[in-house]
Amino acid sequence: MSDDAPVVEVVPYDPAWPARFKVEQRLLSEALPDALSIEHFGSTSVPGLAAKPIIDILVVVPEVDVVVADLRPLEQLGYIYRPMAFPDDDDHLFFAKDTAGKRSHHLHVFGARSLVPQANRLFRAYIAATPDAARRYEAAKRRAAELHPHSRAQYGAAKEAVFTQLSAEARRWSRFAGRQSAED
Repeated sequence: MSDDAPVVEVVPYDPAWPARFKVEQRLLSEALPDALSIEHFGSTSVPGLAAKPIIDILVVVPEVDVVVADLRPLEQLGYIYRPMAFPDDDDHLFFAKDTAGKRSHHLHVFGARSLVPQANRLFRAYIAATPDAARRYEAAKRRAAELHPHSRAQYGAAKEAVFTQLSAEARRWSRFAGRQSAED
């Protein structure tokens, strides 16, 4: 990869993404046998949504300290621990994996008491179920990638306002959906 190649690019949905996740899910279930769940999340998990071609994986474990105590199983799969990625959240570990010299996977490991996995699940469900929200999120991601092709941090910051707005919409949507199903 050349020095001027973008590290952030948003590409059309690839129907191979779910299969790529399934491969990692099997490997991670062996590397993290105590995992309570291993899920595909993020934009690559939403059919039809353009995304960075990086598979986001959400893992919930009883205690993150056990994972940190022995990183070898994840390192053997090519995951590199990034301890300062979420310094304000002791229950959130982050790992990155490159394939053929290019970022291919992001692994987020959460402790069982963390509220973040449920918020991520809700966001995924809302984007998948709401075409207008998916279009707005995709447009924000494309804009952010065009503005900041060489910085993952600036890319993330550039789409943060839309993500925050859509997360609030997802919470309202969830409350409404819960009331609707209770009335049925």
